[in-house]
Order: sequence, then C-alpha cells, then structure tokens
Amino acid sequence: MAKIPKTVAAHLIFLLSLFALVVSVSAQQQAPSTPATAEAQPSESGPEKPKEEGTPYAKVVVEGRPVLTVYDPVMSGTPQERALGIEKRIIYAAQSGMSINAIQVRSHPGWAEINIGSQTLMAVTDIDAKAAGKPREALAAENAKSLGEAIVLYRQGHSWRMFLRGLGKTALTTLVLIAVLWLARRLRLATRTRLERKIAASSAQPRKSAFTISIAYLGPIALALGTLLRWLLILGLLQAYLTITLGYFSYTREISQTVTKWVFSQLATMGQSALDYLPNLLVVAVIVLITYYAIRLVRLVFSEIARGNLEVRGFFPDWAEPTEKLVRILVFVLAVIVAFPYLPGAKSPAFQGISIFLGVLLSLGSSSAVANAIAGIILTYMRSFLVGDWVQIGDVTGEVTERSLLVTRVLTPKDEVITIPNSTVMSGAVRNYSVEARKSGVIFHTTATIGYDAPWRTVHQLMIDAALATNHVRKQPPPFVLQTALNDFYVAYELNAYTDSPRLMLAIYSELHQNIQDKFNEAGVEICSPHFSSLRDGNTIAIPNEYIKPEYKTPGFRVNTDPEK
Repeated sequence: MAKIPKTVAAHLIFLLSLFALVVSVSAQQQAPSTPATAEAQPSESGPEKPKEEGTPYAKVVVEGRPVLTVYDPVMSGTPQERALGIEKRIIYAAQSGMSINAIQVRSHPGWAEINIGSQTLMAVTDIDAKAAGKPREALAAENAKSLGEAIVLYRQGHSWRMFLRGLGKTALTTLVLIAVLWLARRLRLATRTRLERKIAASSAQPRKSAFTISIAYLGPIALALGTLLRWLLILGLLQAYLTITLGYFSYTREISQTVTKWVFSQLATMGQSALDYLPNLLVVAVIVLITYYAIRLVRLVFSEIARGNLEVRGFFPDWAEPTEKLVRILVFVLAVIVAFPYLPGAKSPAFQGISIFLGVLLSLGSSSAVANAIAGIILTYMRSFLVGDWVQIGDVTGEVTERSLLVTRVLTPKDEVITIPNSTVMSGAVRNYSVEARKSGVIFHTTATIGYDAPWRTVHQLMIDAALATNHVRKQPPPFVLQTALNDFYVAYELNAYTDSPRLMLAIYSELHQNIQDKFNEAGVEICSPHFSSLRDGNTIAIPNEYIKPEYKTPGFRVNTDPEK
C-alpha cells in the first residue's frame, strides 16, 4: 500500500470539521425553544386608539380614508358590522347635501348620540370611552369632528374639479411611466450589446486569463438575470402606476389601497419567511460545502489510483474512473436526502405530491435504463473489455470507443459507430482480440481446400510461407497449419497465424489470401475452393497461365487395351 498523499489527508480533516459544524447547527435547530409572548396587534392607519387588552375594535373607513374607531358591538352585532353601518350613513349624509354645521352631540344615560339634522350618524357608549381611555363627552366631540371632516372630504373627492385634477395627474403619471420604460429599454439595449460583444470577443480569443473565461461563461448567465430583473422592474412600475393613478380618484382609492396593502403584506411575508429560513439556509450551505469537498476528495483519491500513485490490492487502475462516478452519484444522493428536510416547503403537501409524482414517473419509465445501468456496472468490474480494445459483440466487430453506464459504442472497420445497450452486451458473448494481442499475439485463421494429389507437407509449407510473407504477422510464435477435414474430393487445411494488430484484421486477411494464391500458383498446386470433380486425363492444369512452366505439356488420355493390366 502506498502512502496517502498530503492533499487527501487535508481534505479529510476539512470535511470532518464541516461535519462537526453541521451537526452542531442541526442540534441547535432541533432544541426546544422557549414560548414567546403574544405579539401586540399591529396598529392601523390613523391616530392610535388605546384600548383594553382583548377588546374587539373596527375602523370606520370611507373610500380608503380612516375616520374613527369603534369598540362596542352595539345591539349584539360586531364592531365590523357597526363600522360598516356608520360608513354607509356618512356616505348618505354627504350625498344628500346636509350641512356639517347641523352635526350635534346629544348625551343620554350610558351613551351619547351624534346626529346631522334628523339623521343619526352613530352612538358613543361608555364601553367605547373606556376602551379609548377618554371621557365619553370628549370622545363624542372628537368623533363628531371626524365625521364632519369625512363628509367634507367625500364631497370634495366627488366634485368635477377633483375628477379633472385626477385626470391631469393620471396623464402626467403616464408620461413619467413611458419615459422611465423608454430609459430602461435604452439602458438594457446598450448594456446587452456591450456584453454580447465582450462575450463574442472572449470566445474568439484563446483562453489566456481567467477574466476572459469568466466573461465567456458568466456572460450568458448575466444576460438571463438581466432579462429577469427587467421584467420584475416592469411589473413593479406597472403596479406602482396603477396604485398611484387609482389613488387620484375617490371611486378607486380604496381599491388602490387594498392592492397596495396586499402587495406589501406579501412582500413582508416573503421577507419574514426568508429571515426565518436563514438557519436552515446555513445548514443547507454547510451540506453543499461538505458535498463539494467530498466530491473533490473522491476525485483526488481515484485520480491518484488511476495514475498509480495510490495502490489498493485487488483494485485495478481502470476501475478508478467508473468507480469515481458511482461514488460521486452516491455522495450527491446522500447530500440531497440529508438536505431535503431543510429545503423551503419540503413538508408542504404540494412539494411531497410532486416528489411522489416524479418518483412514479422514474419508476415506470426507467426500467430499461436501470437494467442497462446495472449491466454497465457489472461489465465495468468484469473487465471483459476496455476502451480501445478490438472486440466482437454479437455480429458487430470493431474498436470500443466509449463505455458508459448505459451503452457501449463500437467503431467498425467501415467507420460506422454502433451503439449497443449494455443489457444486450451482458446477454451475449464478447470476443476480445486485444487482450492476448498485447502479450503473445492473437490468432487469426483461414481455410483452404487442396486436392489429395498434393503432398500435405508441401501444402503446410506453402501456407506457412504465405503467412510469413504477410505484413503484421508475427514470426514468433510461428504460424502453424491444421488439417481440419478429409472430404470426398479435397483436404481442408486451416492456417493459424499470430498478430499484434487486430485492428488491421481485414487488411491482414486480404494480403494473406493474396500470398496464398501466389505461393500455390508458383508451386503448381491447385486450390480446390470451390471444389470440382473432373476426369483429369487430357486436361490442362487449373492454374493461371503465367505460372505454367514452358516445358509443361498437356497430358493425353491413357487407353489400356490389355485386360490383364
């Protein structure tokens, strides 16, 4: 066993420190917290009204403007119902043209009545006065003044003068909005054009510094973020425009305030949620950091094994890369499992439903992928072939150019890339020509059929001479010939030769067959492939004319007339 490099030890120490940190933070998160005191109810717009603890109250609001606060649910109603009735009576008094000078306060035992002419606007009870912390007469006088001001403001807001002023303000606000949008568009186009030029320039130039690389890679991300920010700005401007313009008119002021309150309440909720999520975010950040350095440690360890600097008994260097990928996937899955409870919305039914849906989709659609992945893992550790080996898988012969978790790609001698699923590779036989070729050489063979009239020793020598005359055929071990069959008209001779270049198998076979033809023709030996039968007396020898010797004479037919012979 080789010594563990110092960089590997440093990564281990750093990972242990991060693990201790995340454990301590998680323990603090799970510790029971002390019960907090109840929060005070937030104050609404308008003057603050003191009230007793737990006393219900409601605001009287006319077209978005708060007028006063009521506390006592008169006649078994609710403060909200009472406030709504007061609002309707204020609007009726304003529309009927009654003078605010006709507002009077009449005291009764236990309550005070506020009238405008003959119409009653509201009553002030002792409960209201006690909740407001003021004498009943003082609270009634204050409410009477507020009611008069509300009537005056309602009449002013519904006058033609205020309506025309609202139209003018709306037109001016529209012009401002158009100008801001135009400036934002011009700024976006100018910034985008400059950034695209820098990206194109940095991509065309060789990578000389980290700055050019960062522009080339971070530029598209910056453009995407700029587009997102632009749309957020447009939506924000439109919301502000609608809020401001609707607030110019009494008819829509309440809608404007309602929408504004809703938007700001959502933003406040999001901000509070973000603040509440900060501890969990710290845990997720630590988990991400641990995962990052764990992956770096895994890559460092297996790269040392691949280089031979770190030796593990029984673990081959060619296993380093696929094993690193598997361990990296396991580390990532473990990190996701650990970080899942700390993700925002992880316990919500929607998040859980999406997780279940994705799990069902993966289980239904990945059966063949899982089979191929398992087969790829088994093939990796079987070491039946490596990338660069010359193999035959089924009826496909060629060089292995890629071996992934799911498929194996083979480059054939015809320059065709054949993709074979790993499950198919596992279900058949694999012939590897490169393993023995690296040692003593791999045997390739061919068969020739020769007639019985040719001496077998001559045939053996001719075939061996043809093999030795072929390029890329090894002299040692020497070629040899086997007689595989004694057929009716010929003998089958199998030539076996060694080569260390299986990728050139087609060229070797072609040249070998040419040399066999030449050697046999030069020796005057006929090759009976395909076989034939004939009466040889009187026939010319069946070899090319250029190989027939000048002194050769065609034999005649022999006729035997002697019956005893």
